[in-house]
Amino acid sequence: MKRTIIALFVLAAMFVLSQAVQAQSYFTYDGKDFSVLLTCNTDNSQVIKVEFSENGKWVGFDILDYTSLENVEGGGFAYTVKDGAGKKFLVDYYRTQDYIKVVNLDTNDEWTLNRR
Repeated sequence: MKRTIIALFVLAAMFVLSQAVQAQSYFTYDGKDFSVLLTCNTDNSQVIKVEFSENGKWVGFDILDYTSLENVEGGGFAYTVKDGAGKKFLVDYYRTQDYIKVVNLDTNDEWTLNRR
């Protein structure tokens, strides 16, 4: 009986630990030209990775800056990111409407992407 209880406890602990490791959240936003994948930490309080789709593959962008917009009507956040060629983009999330705007900071081109 004691072995069974210990074995169940070990299994339960392994399950809890595996869930904690896999608890990151992924949010995909699609537009006509490309998609953006945001990977958040375990409590969804911070974006830890930004990826853009390119030719059917996800390409990681470096996160340069973060701005909280929770004190603005509608809430959200904005991340400045840079691609491998040095181009900078603003990824602006609108919490109440659940979409993002991506702005090329060099050309001011703008895209609206909706959550998948």
